[in-house]
Amino acid sequence: MDIVYIRDLRVDAVIGIYDWERSIKQQIRIDLEMGWDNRKPAATDDIVDTLNYKEAAQRIKKMVAETEYQLVETLAERIAEMLMKEMGIPWVKLTLGKPYAVKDSSEVGVCIERHRKQKAAKVYLNIGSNIDKDKNIQSCMKQLKKDYPDIVFSNIYETEAFGFDGDTFYNLAAGFTTELSVEAFEQYLKNIENQHARKRDGVKFSSRTLDIDLLLYDDLMLQPERDIPRKEILKYPFVLFPLEEIAEDVIHPELKISIGEIAANSDLDRSDLKHVWML
Repeated sequence: MDIVYIRDLRVDAVIGIYDWERSIKQQIRIDLEMGWDNRKPAATDDIVDTLNYKEAAQRIKKMVAETEYQLVETLAERIAEMLMKEMGIPWVKLTLGKPYAVKDSSEVGVCIERHRKQKAAKVYLNIGSNIDKDKNIQSCMKQLKKDYPDIVFSNIYETEAFGFDGDTFYNLAAGFTTELSVEAFEQYLKNIENQHARKRDGVKFSSRTLDIDLLLYDDLMLQPERDIPRKEILKYPFVLFPLEEIAEDVIHPELKISIGEIAANSDLDRSDLKHVWML
């Protein structure tokens, strides 16, 4: 996620636990980092697509002017909550400093990092490997099961390598719920691939220790910036038919028909899949 930041924002606040602090205003200093996807404003060059940092600063000043708190911890928390709720900012890192609160220091304060709570999303994956495939597939499944106990796996199938000469692949589908955003979830999957020595040399069709593709994320349609729903659902039997096993009634966000209907009407050949074992 990209970051939009404000440095050294100075605001007068009623803050402190002592009686004398309740009768005056003291200047506090705020450093603010806000998570935002800057690709859209970069593409459109339109201010309406940006995170409006001027508005964020104005909202902070207004809130501080209208409230009184004893602790800097409380004020920092309330500012972060306000920005996430009122401006839809998914992630905030805020440093709030109070000057001269400790003798012989220029400032003391707190630094907090908060994420807006994400509604749980249903996700579906395709998992593949053709390098040490028994080891890597089982290791991946174990990691996913540990992190997401509600996970459901399809059967595992062996298929020929597509688009290049190489060892056969094992492929399967998996489905579960996550509270991670799309961006954070894709990074989570990439981290698992990296833990299994995945090489990223830019070659589309090549041997893989582990390949985890996000097929569906709830009913989101993120094309073309992200391949969601993944186009390979309609192109390859080793993607469509394992997915059908665990998501038969799930509606494809773009086609508006179920995965089961897509599979029933597909020209893809199920015989290309060789069943490996039952889970």
